[in-house]
Amino acid sequence: MPHVALDHVLFVLIALVSPAVDKLWLYPWLTRATEAGVPGARRRAYLVGILGQWIPMGVVLALWASRGRSFTALGFGLGSPLRLGIGLALAGAVVILLSLQHRALLARPEKLPLVLRQVGPAYRPLLPHTPGDLRGFKLLSITAGICEEVMYRGYIWWYLAVWTGPWAGAALSSILFGAGHLYLDRKAAVRAGIVGAVMAGIVLGCGSLWPAMIIHAAIDINSGSLTFHALKQAQGGSPEPGVAVAA
Repeated sequence: MPHVALDHVLFVLIALVSPAVDKLWLYPWLTRATEAGVPGARRRAYLVGILGQWIPMGVVLALWASRGRSFTALGFGLGSPLRLGIGLALAGAVVILLSLQHRALLARPEKLPLVLRQVGPAYRPLLPHTPGDLRGFKLLSITAGICEEVMYRGYIWWYLAVWTGPWAGAALSSILFGAGHLYLDRKAAVRAGIVGAVMAGIVLGCGSLWPAMIIHAAIDINSGSLTFHALKQAQGGSPEPGVAVAA
């Protein structure tokens, strides 16, 4: 399937312009606003992030459909029953393990400070501090699980693979995914690139985006919930015991 002009525009917007906006405008604004104690700053940033992913993904899907392209090539296929079954089993195992980790940490609140140390200060403006923030962060996590997988492990991978082949396309799309997190810091970008490569491996192995979407969203939700409870404890509150991954 050859590219059309709009493919080049979308690639530049998703892979280059959007990360630049995050780095140069959105995250610096969020950092200043949260340091100044602006009410609802995080929720507004979450909303911008949500819209900033659903809108371009919607354009990608509209272009894909208008050109009569197979959605299987974008990663929406189910692949073989065996490969998909293995992928979904892996996703289910990840969700269960994250849930067990979540419950174990909340049952031992003295371990929660480790969560904040592992996350690092660069993430602090983004982390949910209030129940309202946490609800918004969950929506952002679900959005990232769906939209980032479609855009990076689906569309950008396809865009690059037209020229490079699937393996190089997977590697390059993972690098771009990591670079898209430079608004946090270089360590976060490297970590995101590694996660992107793992997700690409899952998509290659399963022949489908669906397991990667589930895993991506579950990891983000779990991280947001754990950091929320860790911050709550650090501010003098008590974590709520027995809350599952999506709490």
